[in-house]
Amino acid sequence: MTTEKMTVHKALAELKTMDARISKAIGSTAFVVANKHSNRKINGKPVSEFCEQAVSAYKSASALIRRRDAIKRAVVLSNAAAKVVINGAEFTVAEAIEMKNHGIVYQQQLLDQLAADYQQAQAEADKQNGKALETRADAYLKDLFGSSDPKNLSEEVKKARQDFIESQTYELVDPVGAYREMERLEKEINDFMVEVDAALSVANALTEITVSY
Repeated sequence: MTTEKMTVHKALAELKTMDARISKAIGSTAFVVANKHSNRKINGKPVSEFCEQAVSAYKSASALIRRRDAIKRAVVLSNAAAKVVINGAEFTVAEAIEMKNHGIVYQQQLLDQLAADYQQAQAEADKQNGKALETRADAYLKDLFGSSDPKNLSEEVKKARQDFIESQTYELVDPVGAYREMERLEKEINDFMVEVDAALSVANALTEITVSY
């Protein structure tokens, strides 16, 4: 059995090259071929040389796969145990990676949807209220009373105008407190993303793992 120690940083650097190395070893030769009994060569090489190369390539690929699996296993176990502190909160390295790759993505989607809904609702309210609403109120009074001139409005007509404006005013129905939640989510996302890469880099550089295979 081979046993060695390395930092997580070194392990991750090696893992980045392993897929290509394994694929190269697997594809370097055929492991089994059909050959006429009378042929003394395979692809221009003596049968014995082909056999040696096939066995060597198979052993190389198998060794690389075992090493890759052992390194990956050690990194996964380490990530589940090693701790980092990000924005005052403690995470395992695995939790921090999951949060960075998936959790924050969903938080950002939620923030984007809140912002889009809030902006759309506010724009619609602004469009329907203000001068546009005043104009509709004047048209309503003119249809109802024949005049919308403020100088000629009785108290009854003024009240009718005010009642119309109140009933036709657009308001935001915001049960979740969108603006407050947008501020909170944006701060959480920014604070996490500012610190997560540095925290993981430090942890990977300092954490040592044992690789056995």
